[in-house]
Amino acid sequence: MTPKNLLPALLLLVLCVSAQADMVKVFENIRGTVVYADSSTLSENGDLRRVVEVQSYREPGPRGMLSMKLVKEYNCKKETAQIISYSMHSERMAKGNLIGQVNTPGPVDNLTKNPGGAGGWRFACGK
Repeated sequence: MTPKNLLPALLLLVLCVSAQADMVKVFENIRGTVVYADSSTLSENGDLRRVVEVQSYREPGPRGMLSMKLVKEYNCKKETAQIISYSMHSERMAKGNLIGQVNTPGPVDNLTKNPGGAGGWRFACGK
């Protein structure tokens, strides 16, 4: 690689590393599902925290889905979680082809119903 080509390559590498640095692992189960929260997207409004999470799967799901990108809202005081929207992807870490997306908020769930959501709640609420 010539010095002329080296600078753009190094710049791209730095951008990729810094983009991944915002992802914090908040949950992993024995089936190979890993959930990451994007710390750069965390926002606060009173007891509510909103954050983008990425769920990556070991085995493909319906239509070849290997990951989902979700916008989730946590109520720190009531210990609840709500999926605001999500998209499904053909590769891990919300990459690859977009398989589908849902922009309708889901129900508000108590974290006792979804222990996997507790990792995101602890991250978002600083618990």
